[in-house]
Amino acid sequence: MKTEPVYAEHTIAGVCFQGIWRWYVTEREYWFLNVEMEERFGIHVLNEETAAVFLEAIQEEQVSTAELRCELQHFREKHREGDEWLKYVPSFLVDFDQRLFFSMFPEPASYEHYMPEGWTGSYSNFLERVPETECYWKSQGRSLFEENLV
Repeated sequence: MKTEPVYAEHTIAGVCFQGIWRWYVTEREYWFLNVEMEERFGIHVLNEETAAVFLEAIQEEQVSTAELRCELQHFREKHREGDEWLKYVPSFLVDFDQRLFFSMFPEPASYEHYMPEGWTGSYSNFLERVPETECYWKSQGRSLFEENLV
């Protein structure tokens, strides 16, 4: 994993583009979809038309479900108490195919209000929308997000 998750700074984002699911750990600012920023590789509006260029530019930030699961399991084994594990909760789900954006970003920022034309954004728990095979926080029938792991 090139970039480690850092609570409310380097966030985990799930992306669906052209029917393919991917996870990324990136700077949080990338996910203000319709805000112009120089740091986003010259892409002014991030939408289904610019997604291919953007995803190519952040390719090194892509991380597999297996790697995220392994990292989270290792972290939870070492940190059985406290809430530092929250950095592994995904902050965003961006479905470029359906033009949907979901945020669970843990701090006030309202990413869901910065949507390209024709997109729907919401602040809501999107974990149930993640394909079962991509749920890196699940292992042996249990959620690694549970507070009291034995």
